[in-house]
Amino acid sequence: METEMQLFVDSLRRNMTAEDVVNLEACMNCKMCGEACAWYLVTGDEKLHPTHKTGFLRQIYQRYLTVEGRIGGALGLVPTPTVADLKENMQYFWACTACGRCTLACPSGISIRRMVRLARAAYTDSGLSQTNPTIRSIIENTDRHRHSFGLTAAQVLGRVGLFLRSEGLEVPVNVSGAELLFVCPAAGNTKIPDYGIKLIKILNAAGVSYTISPYVIDTGTEIDHIAVHHNLSKQMLLDWEEEADRLGVKAILLVECGCDTRTLYAEATETLGRPFRYPIISVDSLMLDLIREGRLPVEKTQLKVTLHDPCYATRLSGLGDLFRELLNLVTDNFIEMTPNREHNYCCNGGAGGMRLPENTNLRRKISVLKANQIRATGADYVTSPCVVCTLSLEDTCQTYNLSPTGERMALVLFEVVYAAMEPTLAKRGELDRMRVPAELRHRDHEFFVAHSIEGQIATLMQQPDFPALLEWLEKDDIVKRFSKDHPQVYDLLRSWREFAMSLDPECCR
Repeated sequence: METEMQLFVDSLRRNMTAEDVVNLEACMNCKMCGEACAWYLVTGDEKLHPTHKTGFLRQIYQRYLTVEGRIGGALGLVPTPTVADLKENMQYFWACTACGRCTLACPSGISIRRMVRLARAAYTDSGLSQTNPTIRSIIENTDRHRHSFGLTAAQVLGRVGLFLRSEGLEVPVNVSGAELLFVCPAAGNTKIPDYGIKLIKILNAAGVSYTISPYVIDTGTEIDHIAVHHNLSKQMLLDWEEEADRLGVKAILLVECGCDTRTLYAEATETLGRPFRYPIISVDSLMLDLIREGRLPVEKTQLKVTLHDPCYATRLSGLGDLFRELLNLVTDNFIEMTPNREHNYCCNGGAGGMRLPENTNLRRKISVLKANQIRATGADYVTSPCVVCTLSLEDTCQTYNLSPTGERMALVLFEVVYAAMEPTLAKRGELDRMRVPAELRHRDHEFFVAHSIEGQIATLMQQPDFPALLEWLEKDDIVKRFSKDHPQVYDLLRSWREFAMSLDPECCR
């Protein structure tokens, strides 16, 4: 057996459970799962049909992992998949978001997404997935930087700090004894850090006890769901636990990422071989409780909004009703799309759908189903409690001309909550509640400097690579986007450069 095939088969042998074997053997090839798969429904491409993936995996299992297959293969009586077959079929396991909708249509209830995860892990364990440059970069960046997009801690903290300080906002950093550890997924602090500061304002205004870490800057969602690299995924989870131990927090705050929801509610147990050691609190359940308890003042907005259910948070984790309860507290104009909840169509962005550029044209074609769903509601905005879903939905809205060019139609759910909170605070004359977090209030100067974002920036300014960070920020597209509504951000950058030059006149020339 060729090396890649041996490693692929070894991965299946190691990761497949008895239930997985039953699932593989139980498929009747009735094809009903295809009637639930957006990728197949729109294209009619049989290689995008769920049974193409399960059928190929079954071939490998039966040939290499059953006695009959090994004997029959040796005698030439059973087809023998080759490494060439692995390479040819690899693309189809990533032309899929593993959303799980196909299982709803399966009369046997087979988890085809589980088969896709097994195959992705085997492709990664065999080294074949690394022939894809994006998957390779996710693995290398996670291994080297513990951030799947390859950002450094200085870049993550520097950019977020720039946005926060330009609005006079603070965030607690490295605070021992805070109740919650807030870790942002890479997609959040890479793609929407400027929108994300609204969530910081919500937490500050409600007096939530939380802290961020200068060491854990990614949740590991891409390594778990795109690359399905179990070893690195395990390390990321252990990093969370070790940082939570060090800081003495009580729980982990799960912010807007559907895939992270599934990881921490389900996949973590498989990856670690035990349950995750800390309680998980969804930021949406937290906001719901804060509003009900009166800690987060809101008045219902008039935003005409519809909800996209993230597959990994609703269909695969059961949180659909929670999102609706929250929306009904912050808007009078919530309109359901059809179908909804667990039957909703995927946004086609998660688990690699959007991250892999070779999927772009196909993903946009398939997203006509989602565009039609949104259009039929007549809503002005579509919201989702998932960063990647929101990014994919915005791309769909632009592709199908649902919103004017350059204007956002897709909002992360916390942005809708913010739209209900900010005018309420303004009416009460309490906007300052958003500025300083609970863990930094009534602290002495020394503590504030050590644990504020302002203090973190001051520390970064002393580093020899600060000029390179400044240059990166000045050229960054997200900073440019933020500056459209916050032109003062460049004044702050200039002041940082002037301060750095006062320390070393040659550093920033």
